[in-house]
Amino acid sequence: MTTATAVLKTVPPSWRVKRNQAGGAERQLQQLDQHSADTTVRLLAYGVLWADWTGRTTGTVSMALRRATPWQASQLVAAMLSDGLNVAGEVPRWLNANALFWLA
Repeated sequence: MTTATAVLKTVPPSWRVKRNQAGGAERQLQQLDQHSADTTVRLLAYGVLWADWTGRTTGTVSMALRRATPWQASQLVAAMLSDGLNVAGEVPRWLNANALFWLA
């Protein structure tokens, strides 16, 4: 599973946020964290939220996450899966190095 569509399909349709909703990335990440059928997706979504909430990301990444769409959040999780991440502790380092490419 390495596409944003596949990531979104791990949650029931009722838990998917409208893809183009500006600023809806955090809500989509929360839905993925709480309702995904895939444990790795849950951990990575939680990792993004945790990294942002605890200040483990740069200010630029944090602001980009706040402006991002749910589709961009799903792309971010898919990219982390493609890069082999599987625990929340690896997420802050990855976000600081790669997030702006996916959230631009």
